[in-house]
Amino acid sequence: MLSLALVVVAGCGTACRCCRSETASVAAAPERARIDGREYTLAASAWRDFQPVAPPDGQPLIVVVKVSPSDMMPLSVDLAIDHVWVLNGDKQWSAAADQPTHAPVGSRLEQSVRDGPKWGPGIKVDVVVRLRRGKQTWLVRQAGVTIKRTD
Repeated sequence: MLSLALVVVAGCGTACRCCRSETASVAAAPERARIDGREYTLAASAWRDFQPVAPPDGQPLIVVVKVSPSDMMPLSVDLAIDHVWVLNGDKQWSAAADQPTHAPVGSRLEQSVRDGPKWGPGIKVDVVVRLRRGKQTWLVRQAGVTIKRTD
């Protein structure tokens, strides 16, 4: 069974177009997605608010994700970020993007998710997004994103 799972995970390459378990595919997401001959990467920022109006243990996690093609040319309006995962060791949190049908901003896609767990600040997590165009989906990951704090 394990060998079958490894074949399924390895078989998709950078485009997540096949049916496989969500957990396995998210953990194995590539750092680049290739869509129509263009390469896309993710830039994520994560933080928790500890300003004086926040609860003593801070506000929940907020993550902003930006996906850009390496050629920085304008994006197709039918490509969107529809889901975000944050991986902290064996813990995982996920959320639908705030506006999954939101049009691209110039040559990048940008989305945010809120009300995450109260991990960190100061720890590193991996952030994964799912790109969608019609029924096709692709995963792309940024490893080692530091959860920052605002005071």
